[in-house]
Amino acid sequence: MIMEKGWKQGKKVCVPKCFPAKKELQFYEIDGYHQLEDGFFDLIEPIPEKTDKKNKEEMDVLIVPGLIFDRRGYRIGFGGGYYDRFLSDFPNQTISLASSFQVRATIPACEYDIPVQQIITENEILSF
Repeated sequence: MIMEKGWKQGKKVCVPKCFPAKKELQFYEIDGYHQLEDGFFDLIEPIPEKTDKKNKEEMDVLIVPGLIFDRRGYRIGFGGGYYDRFLSDFPNQTISLASSFQVRATIPACEYDIPVQQIITENEILSF
């Protein structure tokens, strides 16, 4: 629904593709679901030949997924560190969408973990 709302508002929508050999994410702009396919780890990913690769600087906002979050902006993801590596030099706004039950006071964080700038739940918006 977020992508569809973005398209209706004339926004550019980019989605990630995993490159497991490098443990790297690259983002591609899509304008419809026809540009997606089943990919790595059963994720639905963009088809590079049908989409345009975008640089980090071209993306104003990045919605970062996670399983659990804390009140400092740290998150536990799905493993592999793909997003932490991508976020290490991401220059723009980062947010995560979560249910309130996914937010804890603190979770373990390492020096390579990158916190998001905002977490939005059904009850509150946390900014860091």
